[in-house]
Parts: sequence; structure tokens; C-alpha cells
Amino acid sequence: METTMDKIQDAYSFAAMMEEEGLDIEIIAPGLSETLISSLGASSEEIAEYKKGLDEEITSHNDEFGDEFGCAVCLPPKKS
Repeated sequence: METTMDKIQDAYSFAAMMEEEGLDIEIIAPGLSETLISSLGASSEEIAEYKKGLDEEITSHNDEFGDEFGCAVCLPPKKS
């Protein structure tokens, strides 16, 4: 089922109701960056490449610090 961004809260409420009935629901909503590149004319291949790069970046942080912290502990380097 698809919906528009102005009805995203309704989608989350509906998903919660369905999960209470025992169904597994996943809401796929593009973030700001994905929405921007789509509006600028990115192809589906380019969007998939963007998502892959984002996943790889998050995974690299999880590999370094463990899944418990992720990017929350990646502080910028101190300036000398």
C-alpha cells in the first residue's frame, strides 16, 4: 500500500494496529536525501547505489564500535 508523506502518521498508526493482530509490517519512507535526489532526477539505479553506500557507511561504523553504539560514538577529530 502506498501513501503520501502528509499521511505518514496514519500509515504508522495502521501498521501498529496490524502488528497488534500479528502481522509484520514494514513502512518504507524515503528520507530527506533520497527525496532530494529523486526530485533532481536520480534513476532507480542511482537511488539503489545511494542506499547501498549509506548502508556501507553505517556498517563500517558498526564494525568499528559494535552494533550497540553505531554512529553515536563517532566524534569528530580534535583540532590541534
